[in-house]
Amino acid sequence: MHTITDNDLFHRLAFDNPWWEFKDSTRVAFKNPPKRAFFPAFYDRVMTSGTSRVNVLAGPLRAGKTVMMRQMVAQLVEQGVKSTSILYCSLTTPSYTAADLAILFEMFCRRYRHGPDAEIYIFFDEVQYARDWEKQLLRLSEMRPRAKIVGAVSSASPSIVSGTSVMDGRMEVFVLPPLTFLEFLRFRGTEEKLFGGDGKDGDGGAMTLAPNGLPALNQEFHRYVNFGGFLEGILSGKDGVPAPAFVRDGVADRVLHKDLASLAGVNDPQELNRLFGLLAFNTAREVSMDDLAKATGIAKNTLRKYLDYLEQAFLIRRINRVDRDAKTFQRQVFFKVYLTSPSLYAALFAPVPPSDQFFQRLAETALVSQWLGSKAIENLYYASWRGGAVDLLTLHPETGKPDHVYDLDWANAYVRTDTRPEQMVNFVRENNQAATTYVLTGSVARNAAMKGVDLTLAPVALYTYWIERDPTLRSFHG
Repeated sequence: MHTITDNDLFHRLAFDNPWWEFKDSTRVAFKNPPKRAFFPAFYDRVMTSGTSRVNVLAGPLRAGKTVMMRQMVAQLVEQGVKSTSILYCSLTTPSYTAADLAILFEMFCRRYRHGPDAEIYIFFDEVQYARDWEKQLLRLSEMRPRAKIVGAVSSASPSIVSGTSVMDGRMEVFVLPPLTFLEFLRFRGTEEKLFGGDGKDGDGGAMTLAPNGLPALNQEFHRYVNFGGFLEGILSGKDGVPAPAFVRDGVADRVLHKDLASLAGVNDPQELNRLFGLLAFNTAREVSMDDLAKATGIAKNTLRKYLDYLEQAFLIRRINRVDRDAKTFQRQVFFKVYLTSPSLYAALFAPVPPSDQFFQRLAETALVSQWLGSKAIENLYYASWRGGAVDLLTLHPETGKPDHVYDLDWANAYVRTDTRPEQMVNFVRENNQAATTYVLTGSVARNAAMKGVDLTLAPVALYTYWIERDPTLRSFHG
């Protein structure tokens, strides 16, 4: 029986790296989807990272990590980087399964005579399939301190928060979440129609929605909630309308990947799938470990392992609770769980019309998903106590006081009826009356006041678009 030789592996590497054959006269013509809004920050992060430092590009399957790395290859070549100084290698390729990263790395360096001080660019895709991949990448960075090394992972991320340094500061995580609402509008080509360009006025201040544009914006928001989390679904649609078939048949099967679960030590993928379905059905609801254990029949220790895996695979996000005094709990027995994209709900169950009372929870899920690419998500909480609750809030990282407080009112109940956001207003009065306080509605926009607390009523679709432009809540990597 013949064995796979280094020469065989190199032929496969050459197939994955066609730019090695480029000449000075070669015209670079990579046919890729449009760049995501996160691309410039990712490019800058890699290019400015110090010596012996590794960047991890983390996010769920189908978020576009492979495309982003290939777009970076294209930009490097276009900017004059020698094409034989760039290596891309996907660890999902079966022929690489038995090879250490160092073998593939050194094979590339030897072939193109890259010395220890060479400035080279290395991209390992789905690197979680390599055993002890963090240690392997760090060893490579020690061997080649000027190498720019990127490892993309769809699970087992060393951090779920972008900008976090791990491994004694030698590895930094960059999170690429599902599509934000702003990106969805741009890829669909509707942002310019709704906001006139990029929604900004001449000095980058106020945002101007086209006259009578809110119904159209809400229609786009409804599409985003049900179908808009993944670029492939938009690009495969007709006339820019997201393809329901991709969401139904593609996302559900591909995102919750049993091979990734097995790498995390999950031996019962059916049990994990059942749990994920239950969490998806309860997105934006408060749950407890006791309730989950009773509902699933899963032991709490196993349940914690499953929850950690689902979060490290960027399928769910847990938001911690504070009490009525805005104080955090030492033991987080209760938490809110959110899908990382509301369109995962449609993939698992069915699209939800905006008239359905369940839609408010998907709208809240969409709102939370805008924070996923930002370190600011560490400041996001909700409040609940006996007899009261606040949907969402952010705590100032220095003072620990609530500085943004949110109440969801998709049905416009506060305008149509005599009810008032009493619980939220009392919470703000008791903890920080200067907090910016929002009632996020379905279609109402105006200022109000209650018990001395200023309120801003704003459509949740508009605010979900706006988040990227608020410097205190920025969802993109600035």
